[in-house]
Amino acid sequence: MSLLPESIRKLGEEIAAYYSNGHPAETPPYIVYVYSPKDEFRVRRELGDLKAWLGARGVGCLSVSLADLFWQAVEESGYRDQIFAEEERARSDPGHLDLVNTSLGQILSGPPSLADRVLGLLADEPQRSATFLYRAGALYPVYRTSALLDDLRERLAMPVVLLYPGRLVGQYGLSFMGRCEPAHGYRAKIVAREPQ
Repeated sequence: MSLLPESIRKLGEEIAAYYSNGHPAETPPYIVYVYSPKDEFRVRRELGDLKAWLGARGVGCLSVSLADLFWQAVEESGYRDQIFAEEERARSDPGHLDLVNTSLGQILSGPPSLADRVLGLLADEPQRSATFLYRAGALYPVYRTSALLDDLRERLAMPVVLLYPGRLVGQYGLSFMGRCEPAHGYRAKIVAREPQ
């Protein structure tokens, strides 16, 4: 793991430390891993190496595509075609897009909520596991990832890492894709990937 960026190494060490001494610590780490959008595929490769490193230490890893869960929720809602039609209408009436976004947000809020869907995927995971949430961009601007992490924190006692393409503004502000106004309010440790 020495060839990986320092920030990835720290993620691994923090996750492994949670399971040290044969039993988990009281509070699992919840981490937002912030990186430049241009590094998306490099970060995914590095996380593959991190997962192998954790696996060698007896920690299983599950990658959850938030985009897949988003589309699953839309399909199961029965409103997919209607949402597509409304989105098409928004081309001539940009204000109409707010209605589409609100509707999608309600679908993701459930039931089952987005957090319920994540938890459903983890039901059969071994006790010594970590979860990596990726493709968070699919949720923008209809659902806040901070709300997802807060919901999971109450119900999931394992380390969770949210991959966040964007930039860190100050100590706690996160600018999605480096283009949006910084969002605050993440109750998670924020780790920024060093520039390469």
